Amino acid sequence: MRRLFPVLTLLTLMATLLAACGDEAVSTATPAATAAPAGTVAATRAASAAAPAATTAPAATTAPAATAAMAVAAASAAPATGAAIRIGMIASLTGPYNPLGAYNRQAAELVVKQTNDAGGINGSKIELLVEDDQSNPAQGPIALKKLLSSRIVALIGPVFSSTCLALYEDIEAAKLPTMNMCATDSNVTPAIRPHVFMTPPTEAAMVATVLTYLKAEGKTKIAVLHDSTEYGATGWTILKAEAPKFGITLDENLYELTGMSFVPQLTKIKSSDAQAVLSWGSGGAAVIITKEFKQLGLTVPLVFSAAQGSPLYLRPAGDAANGVVLVTGLGPVASKLPDSNPAKALAVKFDADFAAAYMVPPAEFAYNAHSGMTMMLNAIRKVGPDGAKIRAELENTTYTGVDGVYKYSPTNHSGKGPESLVMSKVENGQFVPIPPK
Repeated sequence: MRRLFPVLTLLTLMATLLAACGDEAVSTATPAATAAPAGTVAATRAASAAAPAATTAPAATTAPAATAAMAVAAASAAPATGAAIRIGMIASLTGPYNPLGAYNRQAAELVVKQTNDAGGINGSKIELLVEDDQSNPAQGPIALKKLLSSRIVALIGPVFSSTCLALYEDIEAAKLPTMNMCATDSNVTPAIRPHVFMTPPTEAAMVATVLTYLKAEGKTKIAVLHDSTEYGATGWTILKAEAPKFGITLDENLYELTGMSFVPQLTKIKSSDAQAVLSWGSGGAAVIITKEFKQLGLTVPLVFSAAQGSPLYLRPAGDAANGVVLVTGLGPVASKLPDSNPAKALAVKFDADFAAAYMVPPAEFAYNAHSGMTMMLNAIRKVGPDGAKIRAELENTTYTGVDGVYKYSPTNHSGKGPESLVMSKVENGQFVPIPPK
């Protein structure tokens, strides 16, 4: 090339090709492009509407256009025997969901390393390609397009529910088997999405577990705090629909994901007749809510969803978290489960492996990624790196993992049921299962 073109022409051509096709390096700083605050329902809808154009629009260069047909081919093409098997991952590595995405990535990388150290799969090494959604749903389709250009055979993630919402259409268009880490029921409702599976419990399962607990505790008037993300909004919608069945009335208190103080909402709740406070959201807001809850002298129970089953919550919340109640998967409380529980030994080993690799204990998000990556690799080991066969194998998978039991089927892509959820309480900085009444 250097003999045929001047240096400046060559550099321009290279830049053009990279812009059209995408490179294979891990990206963690793609510029954001939104017209609404990241994480909001409005931003998610805007991202979803823009996704097809971002995926299929012709590049304004002399290079061949990246068409939707090429994306499908990239996703379904099987690598040659012995070639690396590429799996894509979209994770929140920057922005408000960065801590969650970091745990997703670490757990996935640990599973891949252990697999490769053991010889890979049928003579092929696993190559994990990671892209950052920046905790911004508009970045999801951009990240996915880049991964598809690298000929991935499957996708892991993301954790941000609003990004998941922005990706569904493109995932189905590419026929890409996907294990989502986002805990939103839009993964599987109002209808099954053929290529989308999820490892966290559904919000419906979490809501049922929490409301059953509150009813058993005699609580009938609950103040609900929730954010405006897909996760927070969906949780509130399900709570509204289900609470009357338990004889419970709710009072809504909305907050923003990026809020730095929740004193106005908590002050309003303190002056009400609420018998408990249920906070449904994720990210750092939970820590602030916990501390301000104690500072304002609220004495009713404070209850969280499973998103707080993490050292990311326990460490910064400190002593203020003692007494807090939350629904968790089996992973965060595995060491305190009966030896007869099939997830206990698996989770205890994973805890040790994760701590040895990263010098910190795992979080709920790490357990989800471990299960998702392991099930994806198990499917590839059984049927090979063929997207259609992987999807069919996942749809018939029953698996006991570090966070519970998964049973997928053609009519169930959520996998984990209420039997893999427990109500827990924070005691001396640890999650302790609450014996059912």
